[in-house]
Amino acid sequence: MRKRLMDYGVHIGRFPRGKRNLISDVPGVKVGNCTLISDTSHVYRTGITAILPHEGCIYNERVVASSFVLNGYGKSTGLVQVEELGLIETPILITSTLNVGKVWDGLIAYVLGHVPDAKSINPVVMECNDGRVNEAEYRPLGEKEVFLAVEGASEDFSLGNVGAGTGMVTFGFKGGLGSASRIVDSYTVGALVVSNFGRKEDLLGVVEGRAEIGSIIVVLATDAPLTARQLKRIAKRGALGIAKAGGYATHGSGDIVLAFSTAHRIPRKAEAPIDIKVIPDDTKLFQKLLDASVEVVWEAIYDALLASEDMVGRDGKVWKAVDPDVILKKVRCI
Repeated sequence: MRKRLMDYGVHIGRFPRGKRNLISDVPGVKVGNCTLISDTSHVYRTGITAILPHEGCIYNERVVASSFVLNGYGKSTGLVQVEELGLIETPILITSTLNVGKVWDGLIAYVLGHVPDAKSINPVVMECNDGRVNEAEYRPLGEKEVFLAVEGASEDFSLGNVGAGTGMVTFGFKGGLGSASRIVDSYTVGALVVSNFGRKEDLLGVVEGRAEIGSIIVVLATDAPLTARQLKRIAKRGALGIAKAGGYATHGSGDIVLAFSTAHRIPRKAEAPIDIKVIPDDTKLFQKLLDASVEVVWEAIYDALLASEDMVGRDGKVWKAVDPDVILKKVRCI
């Protein structure tokens, strides 16, 4: 993996980074990747990224969540129930567009392995289309790869050409997996992105050949005690982070943000009222959390570019990594 933005001594925004500058700086959050790079039968440049909100049984100890769709050219599953109930009950998986169904099925198998009597499961599987780099139509990912990603989740994980970021392209350059975090008073806000969007001119400011468009999946996590309504407000600020990095939410882009809080675990079978502490909207602290949500997504996108390396994809096409000076010049002009 190449250098990240922080390795160049550059900082975006006003809040300090977390220890790792990863979404896993939010206590309890872990990330796992399963990466498939192969030329044996087909050109595979793909994978799965799994985000675990906590170490317990997520199905029985759900976390509060919400989502925001900036542009809905996407095939993510599970968001309808997340919006209705304001809860996530499975690990969050991100993968290749055409592999969503098989990954969904694998996640069902994973949950049933831990909760055999589950009668209804809402798998959250999000996606970006890696078909420019990967022979995605052959759909090589399934239950085995799901288990590898989920069971391999850790606080430390790689960025760039890994997991769901393996076959991604951003602003015409090799894109991938990015992450960042910010400390806001006693709380942490973290972001993970699978970055696969944008036209080269959006980053460089000049037209260079055919426009490259795609999608971006953003997952925001925090340990701040927030309601689902407030997390939707957080998710909307994630969309501003996309814009700060140069995104325009083009017609063919699936720009989707999911936000969750680890502050409370909502038991599935609770019958008595649950006491929940919430940060009021009309406070300086809540505004800081909104601001930090912009910063982490913005930086995570640049890290997805900086951490990614050149890759030869389908039909022998070479996808070049961005020159770090391109990003550094943009950030230093802010």
